[in-house]
Formats: sequence, C-alpha cells, structure tokens
Amino acid sequence: MRAFFAGWELLKCERPSWLDPWEEDDWLELPVHQVFARPPGSPPLEQPWEPGGDELQFFLNDVEDGVWVCRRDPSITRPIGEIELRSASGIPIVAPEIQLLYKAKHHLDKDERDFRATVGRLSDERRSWLREALEIVHPGDPWLAELA
Repeated sequence: MRAFFAGWELLKCERPSWLDPWEEDDWLELPVHQVFARPPGSPPLEQPWEPGGDELQFFLNDVEDGVWVCRRDPSITRPIGEIELRSASGIPIVAPEIQLLYKAKHHLDKDERDFRATVGRLSDERRSWLREALEIVHPGDPWLAELA
C-alpha cells in the first residue's frame, strides 16, 4: 500500500472520527481497522475528521481460515470468496451487505442514501444475510422492516 500511495499522506483511525499519522514503522493491529490515503496537496487535516474530501478509505477486516469475521460480533461470518468482489476496473471491494452492516451503526445521511441506492439491488441471499446480521448487532434497526 505504501508503494502504491508513495507521496500520499497515510493515516490510521484508532478512535472514532480521529485520524493519526500511519508512520512507516507502525504495525497495524486492532483497534485500527481503517486506513486513509490523502493525495499530495490535500488541505490540512481538521480534527475531528469528517468524511467528504479527496481521501481514499480502506477498511481492514479479520479473516480466519478463509472466513471473514465481523468485528462487532464474531458469530457473524462469511466465506471470504462471497464478500470479496471486484469493481468493473478490477479494484477489490467488499460486498454491499457487509458495508451496509457497518453503516447501520450510525445511520448518517450518506449511509441512508447508500442503503436506499443498494437495497433493491441485493440478491435474496445477500438481503437475507444482512437482515440476520442486523438482528444480531442492531436489533430494532429501522432497515430491518425494509429487509423483511
């Protein structure tokens, strides 16, 4: 990642809405699960950080024996082959139901927009998985009614 983003400002998120420099000799481990890359010439970083700039955001996920493990509840899992997708340009991306599961924690405006844009495109299997996962980590979540 460092080689690909040479010259970019690399940051890690160890606490909500706060980004710290990811120094070259830093080993990333929990609680770090997000890394940000800001292009050269980006304006000075303001803390607490708010999304919306030119930064690229990368989520780090736990995988055990080829199975993704949800950091919010380790009983929630998926085979890595089912959640690792590729964009049209070949960039690896996480399956939408996984991203929506994480977005359900805060229900920010952008998260609601993403849910609305995505929910109708989920396969029955992905929709069912998201509903079951939400029932575990966010019982009573308002999205559950639309996933029923």
